[in-house]
Amino acid sequence: MKIKKELWILTLIGVLVGFFIVRLLDAQHPQLGISSMLSPQSLDQYLEGRSLVKIEQYIKDAKILEEERDTLLEEIRALEEIIDQYEKEAAERIHRGEQIREELQKSRMVANMIDVEGPGIEIILDDRKRDSILDSDPDMLGYYIVHDSDLLEVVNELRAAGAEAIAINGVRIIGTSRISCGGPTINVGKEQRFTPPFIIHAVGDPEALFSYFQREDSIYQTLMFWGLRFEIKKKDLIQIPRFIGDVEYKYAKPIEEGE
Repeated sequence: MKIKKELWILTLIGVLVGFFIVRLLDAQHPQLGISSMLSPQSLDQYLEGRSLVKIEQYIKDAKILEEERDTLLEEIRALEEIIDQYEKEAAERIHRGEQIREELQKSRMVANMIDVEGPGIEIILDDRKRDSILDSDPDMLGYYIVHDSDLLEVVNELRAAGAEAIAINGVRIIGTSRISCGGPTINVGKEQRFTPPFIIHAVGDPEALFSYFQREDSIYQTLMFWGLRFEIKKKDLIQIPRFIGDVEYKYAKPIEEGE
C-alpha cells in the first residue's frame, strides 16, 4: 500500500514537471506551442493559410496605394491644366503688351517725341566769306548770306527726298516748326535763334538725300552759284534729338467712327 502511494506521488510529480517543461518551452518558442501539437501535414496547411492571409493583406494595401496614386495623379493633371491656362493668359498679356508698346513707340516716332538715329547726311550752310565779297557791290550783299527762305528750301528738299527726321543746330524740325527771319539771326523752332553756320542733320537713305541736291533746280545749285558755303556729307550714323515743346490742337479734333 505504501509502495502504491509512493508511485502515485512520483507519477504526479512527473506530470507536473512535464507540464512546467512544456510551458517553459512555449514561453521561449511560442511558435512551437502550436506547431508541436500539429502533424507535418497540418503544419504545412497552417503555414500556407498564414501566407495566404498575408498575401491578401498585401494585395489590399497595394490596391489602396494605387487608388491614392490615381487620385494624386488626377489632382496633378488638374493643377497642370490650371497652370497651363495661366501661362497662356500671361503669354497673351505679354504679347498684347508688347504690341501696345510697339504701337506707342511708333506713335512717338511719328510725333517726333523720341530721339532717333540712323544713316543720313550732314549739311553745313554758311554765308559767303567776307573777303570774297566786292565792296563796290553793296546792293548784292543779300545774295551772299543765308536767309530763312534758304533754310526752308533745304528742309523741304530733304523731306521730298525721303528724310525721316531733320534737325537744325540740334533743334528737331516738325511740321509746325517756325523758320523765320529775326534780323541778323534766324528763328528756328519756338524760341531758338541762330546765326550762321547752320548745321543740318537728316536721317534717311544717304544716297537718295545726297542725290536730290544734285538736281539742276536744287537750292544747292543756287546757293553755290552765289558763293555760299554748302557742304553735304554722307554719314553712317546721325543722331537727332526729340522735339522739345508742346503740340496743341485747339480746333482740330479726331473724327469719331460713324460720324
